[in-house]
Amino acid sequence: MTNLLNNSIGDKKRYRQFKQEVEALPKAYAETFNALQSYIWNFAKNGAMMDVLEEMLHMFQESAAEKVPVNQLIGDDPVEFAENIMAQYPDELWLIKYRTRLREQVKKAEQLSD
Repeated sequence: MTNLLNNSIGDKKRYRQFKQEVEALPKAYAETFNALQSYIWNFAKNGAMMDVLEEMLHMFQESAAEKVPVNQLIGDDPVEFAENIMAQYPDELWLIKYRTRLREQVKKAEQLSD
């Protein structure tokens, strides 16, 4: 029980720190980051994406420090950028799990017709 409580408190502190760092980004970076984050959370398993989002935040922080324009950071298609980020972490996404399951089921069904 103590570990669960400590983990919960630690997670809350981690999340608060994360949100503060996002808010500290220049406005265009912060708004873009928040939009991407909202999109990515739709596909995440529980809180598993926190590591992914923190890594993405570091990319945004570095780009902001180097004054790399947001559109140069994410490219022309924000969905493609988000999908590329998520593709690097298939175990953290329910979407990848279900895509894989669908492919396996269809492959198995195709073998039945042989």
